[in-house]
Amino acid sequence: MLNKEHQILIIAKNTNGIVARIMSLFNRRGYFVKKMSAGVTNKEGYARLTLTVDGDKESLDQIQKQVYKIIDVVKVKIFPEKDVIRRELMLLKVKADEETRSQIVQIANIYRGNILDVSPKSLVIELTGDIEKLRGFIGMMSNYGILEMAKTGIVAMSRGEKM
Repeated sequence: MLNKEHQILIIAKNTNGIVARIMSLFNRRGYFVKKMSAGVTNKEGYARLTLTVDGDKESLDQIQKQVYKIIDVVKVKIFPEKDVIRRELMLLKVKADEETRSQIVQIANIYRGNILDVSPKSLVIELTGDIEKLRGFIGMMSNYGILEMAKTGIVAMSRGEKM
């Protein structure tokens, strides 16, 4: 089976070094984490990590079992392809002058981007969306010249009632 990109949800007690312990397990096992986002949850004292990894079903099952063994980890879930909301935040600094600024702002508006900074030679745009939306926007902006880019990593959540 072909390796595909998957998001893994990990809920853990927010203890000292928990993220380092989880990441070192991935490194030791030779699993490459492409993206990671981490933050607090609605439950006091717990952290929520969303890792983006490449893998097939067997390696993902193996990852899940290994992560569960880490003390303080309370939940590990591999998100399915469907019924999941995936979002990433991106900041993009684009070359802009008097001639191109209004075109760039127009394109940013179509993509529902927010202009955060305007300077004589550049614009900083904030954009949130799925991978395809961000890729499309990067493609449009590359014509103007991308000066800098920062992304958060993917956060994901199941649709409906289930966690």
